[in-house]
Amino acid sequence: MIICTKCGAKNSDETLVCGHCGNKLQSSRRVSANPASADAPLEPFHHQGLSPDILRSLKRMLEAWGYVLLLGGVAVGCISYRVWWPLYPTVAVIVLLLWLRRV
Repeated sequence: MIICTKCGAKNSDETLVCGHCGNKLQSSRRVSANPASADAPLEPFHHQGLSPDILRSLKRMLEAWGYVLLLGGVAVGCISYRVWWPLYPTVAVIVLLLWLRRV
C-alpha cells in the first residue's frame, strides 16, 4: 500500500498516480539488479557546483539586470514627477559602469 505524500490517501502498490488527487506516487521500495547490494547503504550525494564560466556569466547577467532595474526605476520616477533631468546623469553613470565593468 502506497500513501500519497500530497493528500494522504491510501493507494494500491501497482498505482502510479493517486486516485484521490492525481499526484504522482513514489514507492519506498528500490529495485536492484544485485540482491546483495539491496541492503548496502546508499552513497551520499555530493553537489558538483557550477562551473566558473557559468557562475561568472550568471553574475554578469545579474549585474546587467540590476542596471536595467535602476534605469527603469529612475525612468518611472521621472515620468511620475515630470522632471527629466535625473534621467540624464543616471544613463551616463550606467553607461560608464557598463563600459568599465565590460558587462
